[in-house]
Amino acid sequence: MNAGHILENIVYLELLRQGYDVYVGKIDTFEVDFVAQNQKGNHYFQVALSVRDEKTLER
Repeated sequence: MNAGHILENIVYLELLRQGYDVYVGKIDTFEVDFVAQNQKGNHYFQVALSVRDEKTLER
């Protein structure tokens, strides 16, 4: 099993549970895991199991 995908699913389901409209997004050429929208505006989430890798941290 891929723990990173499981974590993304947990975050996605929690955002839905909290009443957000959830989308996958892009900013320029970078993918954003989740764009969550509600009455207060847009919130951007990048999910990572670990940020020990410098490339992951840069995202």
